[in-house]
Amino acid sequence: MKRAGSKAHIFIGDFDLSKVISDAGVTVADTWYRIMEKGENSALPFGKGFPFRAPTNDTDQIALVSGDSIVPIDIERYCKTTASLSTEQGSIDAGDDCDPGATILDGIIVSSGSFAGLFRYNDVTGDFDDVTEKIINRFYTILMDDGEGTYKLMPRSDEPIFMLVNLNSDAKVGQMEIWAYFPINITSMGNNFGNTDVQNKDISWTKGEGEPVFYKRIKVA
Repeated sequence: MKRAGSKAHIFIGDFDLSKVISDAGVTVADTWYRIMEKGENSALPFGKGFPFRAPTNDTDQIALVSGDSIVPIDIERYCKTTASLSTEQGSIDAGDDCDPGATILDGIIVSSGSFAGLFRYNDVTGDFDDVTEKIINRFYTILMDDGEGTYKLMPRSDEPIFMLVNLNSDAKVGQMEIWAYFPINITSMGNNFGNTDVQNKDISWTKGEGEPVFYKRIKVA
């Protein structure tokens, strides 16, 4: 079986440290989390820095213990037009006169990529959708004015951002869903506002702090 790129759906996520759950907290069904700390005798499935998705059923949720700390990842669908991913590992010259030209891997994985999409606006309010604003805010301060004397400033943000890609969005119940998770730095944004073009944004990214993973989960609902 092969799948078209259109079946790979991109989600952009971030987290709010004011929403950290710790100690006696409990996960919320089907929510993505990042593990900040892991206590002794913890039921958390992975180590510090890894993502996980809470069980689907309310009765199966994970109860935290002392020392546990997790934060929900708030994800929004990014409707892409194109996307690419490049991952490579360097090599070290290990050749000698017994084995000329030999190399060994240096163990350093470097990931980068790009994705493009259109500026999307809320049909009712006329404002940007959340994920468009989230990306713009990585490069620009946003000023808001309600026209009635209330003003708000949203400073440019370099807070951590995550990309989750559901590679097989057409998976059926009982089949394996496969996600790629990357902490990313958005390093460039190009825009086109030509009269005969749709308003768009071309994004480049490099891996941020943390380990990228492929996450496999049986689809249960």
